[in-house]
Amino acid sequence: MDSTEFNYLNLEFIFMGDKPDAAALIRTALADRRLLGFIGGAVEREHSTEVMAEVATVSEARDAVLYRIDAKGKLREGSRVTKLVHELKNSTGADYVLVDGDEIDGPNPDEELLGDYGTSSELLHGPKLKGSELVLAAGFETNEITVWEHGAGLMAMPKEPVYAPSIGRSNRPYLSLDRTGNVITATIEAKGPRLEPFGSSMSMTVDLERTVILEPEAGSPAAVRLEELDHLLHGWDETELELIEQLVEDPAHRAEAQQLARGSRDLKDLKRLLTLLGFDARSVDYLTGRPLPEERRVITTGGPYKTIKSALAEQEREATGLDRLLYRHNWNPKALIGSSAAVLASGAAVHLVLAKSERFAWLPKPARQLLMLAWYADGAFYLGKGIVDALKAKRSR
Repeated sequence: MDSTEFNYLNLEFIFMGDKPDAAALIRTALADRRLLGFIGGAVEREHSTEVMAEVATVSEARDAVLYRIDAKGKLREGSRVTKLVHELKNSTGADYVLVDGDEIDGPNPDEELLGDYGTSSELLHGPKLKGSELVLAAGFETNEITVWEHGAGLMAMPKEPVYAPSIGRSNRPYLSLDRTGNVITATIEAKGPRLEPFGSSMSMTVDLERTVILEPEAGSPAAVRLEELDHLLHGWDETELELIEQLVEDPAHRAEAQQLARGSRDLKDLKRLLTLLGFDARSVDYLTGRPLPEERRVITTGGPYKTIKSALAEQEREATGLDRLLYRHNWNPKALIGSSAAVLASGAAVHLVLAKSERFAWLPKPARQLLMLAWYADGAFYLGKGIVDALKAKRSR
């Protein structure tokens, strides 16, 4: 068969209860029928086990004809979907078989019957990512966010998921990794135009246990069609590929990243792609079991008071240069007294400029007075705090 027209179907096999050999059982059943496509690893739920297969069809149709591979890797017409699925359901003992999301013999199983999916883990990473933004993205729900610094920026693993798209433009681009069972999803959140709050994003998924149903002979028509199917399933569209232009400056690295994005990916390819996009590939390792660094800390949130307090503490930690003058509460007495003296002196200089310079004549007098009142109050407060703290320290000796 030489037809360039083809399509695919998702076949989802569901077994009630725990079935560790589900993926091997389904792969054997599909390989015995010499089907063309891929099969994922078993997904364990609270009351059931699921296996997803992606199989190629000769064309798009309600009851499509499936591709079959002969011994030499040539493509043949196989059975129609409806007939084959009934055979597979009986031979494998699956309780349900969904074709593109619809049960072949009746209503879909209730989600409560199947149960919740297993626990997932999440990691966020970016060269400009800030802990204060992560706290705000967690909302007021109770959460624990473990963070640590790397040469390539902050990494964080929240105990509960955070709403990553709400993280501000100044923190982008950043990487969001999610793992549920054997499936890892990586999403790059990039900068968009300034008036767009969320920007652009692109995603890639790697099933650590995904395999081909049947390995065709290299260079055969079946091997070519299998590669086309993989690109159809997981290749990036043009909009996503354009983001590579934004993130990768080096032409050679950009070409390599585009090639990886167009083809199938295993864990090694995913880590290389993330490296080319400017992220630390160790982020994937931490999600797959690598011990976390000892130099990590935990940020706790929960309720408005604790969350806002944590956000302010992170902003204080992140402050640099003159911004650090806004967060002096925990400074030692000597530093407080010195900085406050500098604040008061600079306030006097600014006060003189505002009063004498014609460049600021447009600023109303009440506004100048309010500004200087806040300036002097800040300096006086921390000067007094520094003196009191120094006296307390002297008495405690």
